Amino acid sequence: MGNRAIITIETPQGVRHPVAIYLHWNGGLESVLAFMRYTWNTFDRTHGDIYTFHVRLCQVIGNFMADGLSVYGQSVSGASDSSSGGDHGHWRFCLTDNGPDLVDRRDRIPLAETHAYWTARPSIFDVIAKAMPAGTPHRPVRSEDRS
Repeated sequence: MGNRAIITIETPQGVRHPVAIYLHWNGGLESVLAFMRYTWNTFDRTHGDIYTFHVRLCQVIGNFMADGLSVYGQSVSGASDSSSGGDHGHWRFCLTDNGPDLVDRRDRIPLAETHAYWTARPSIFDVIAKAMPAGTPHRPVRSEDRS
């Protein structure tokens, strides 16, 4: 039994990154939203470029789940079909000038932001930062950066 989800990224103009990210674990919005915001707030060069953002997001998730078995890429055209059987379905994000914006199911964001992953210490942001390799240029995500 996993905690599965599919993540896709698009631009406000409707351009979709051709590769969807499949998570076998940590597919709940409390984790996915943290991965998205950590990537946005940590890697300034990803802003406005879905391709660079996607690569950094994969790096962040891969470092967090270091087993090498929990994150996969697949064609975005098949994302809707395969996500219907997943625990959390399909998380669709639009990469705006202000950061990643959840396209559907926005009403779930407040619950995700109050999840213990966000509020307990260490928070998921602390755990993500610790999982990054030594020497990786990143800055900690402060609580005011989380929204």
